[in-house]
Amino acid sequence: MRIAHLSDLHLLPDGVLRMTSLLGRRLFGAVNLVLLRHRVHSTEVVRAAVDAVAGQDVDHTVITGDLTNLALDEEFDLAREVVDQLGGFTELTVVPGNHDYYAPDAVRARRFERWFGHTLWDRGQPQDEWPAIKDLGTVVLVAVRSATSPPPMCAYGRVGREQGEAAARAVTSARAEGKAAVVLMHHNLHRRGVAAEATGRLLDRELVSDLLGRSGASLVLHGHDHREHEMVITGPGPGPGTPVVGCGSSSVVQSSGLWTGRFNIYDFEDGKVGIERWRYQGREKRFTAQRA
Repeated sequence: MRIAHLSDLHLLPDGVLRMTSLLGRRLFGAVNLVLLRHRVHSTEVVRAAVDAVAGQDVDHTVITGDLTNLALDEEFDLAREVVDQLGGFTELTVVPGNHDYYAPDAVRARRFERWFGHTLWDRGQPQDEWPAIKDLGTVVLVAVRSATSPPPMCAYGRVGREQGEAAARAVTSARAEGKAAVVLMHHNLHRRGVAAEATGRLLDRELVSDLLGRSGASLVLHGHDHREHEMVITGPGPGPGTPVVGCGSSSVVQSSGLWTGRFNIYDFEDGKVGIERWRYQGREKRFTAQRA
C-alpha cells in the first residue's frame, strides 16, 4: 500500500481578507498573513503537489492539518476544490490543524467537520468521535485531533488522556490483527525553538509520546512544523521504536535554500515502511522525488 502525506497547505483565496471577516482573533492572523505568510505559501505549489500525487499510483492520501489560515468558509471552499482534484486517483483522510480551528465561531459552526468530516467518518456516523478509525485493509489509520482554539498569538494543541488512550487501544488492536497502525495528528512531538515551544507546542506531548510508543504504532505522521522532521519514540520493549515523521509544509514556494514545499509517500510492504521524499522545484514549478 502507498500512502501520500501532505500538510500545512495554508490556502488563501483572493479577496478573503475583508474587514467584516477579521474581527477578534482573526485580526492578528490577518496581520501575519499580510506581513509574512502570503509570500511563503502558494496555492499553485499545492496544486503541483496534488498533480504529483495523482501520477504516483497512490492508494490513499492523508493531510495533517492547516488547510486554511483563518478557518473561513471561503478558505475551506478553496481547500476542498484543490484536494478534490485527487478524486479518482486516491482516497483521502484529513485531520484538522490549529488554523482550521482558528476562531471560536469556526469551532461552534463545526466548519472543518462540514467541509472535511466525510474524509474521517462514514455517512450517518457522529462527526465528533475522536480518534477516527479507518481500516484500509493492511493499514489502519488512527486520526487524532490535537487542534484547539487557543488565545491570540498562540497555536498550541492538546490530545487529552481519554483520546490518547483510545488511540493507543486502536493501535494495539490493529497490530494484534497483523496490520500496520498509522497515527495521524497535526501537532509535532519534537521540541522546536523557544518561541514555538512557548506558544505552539503540544501541551501533553509526553503523555501522547508514551501512549503511542507503548502501543507500538507503526508510524506517526504530523504537521505543524513547516520543516521536515523525523524522530523515533521508544516503547517498553527492545524493538526499534515508532518512527515519527513530519513532511513539512506542502505549500512553501521558496526555491532557494533547504526550505521549500514538500510531501512524502510511504510504501507499506511485508511489515516494513519505505519513504519517498518529494520536494518542490521552483524553477520547474513541479515536485520531484529526492533520491537517497
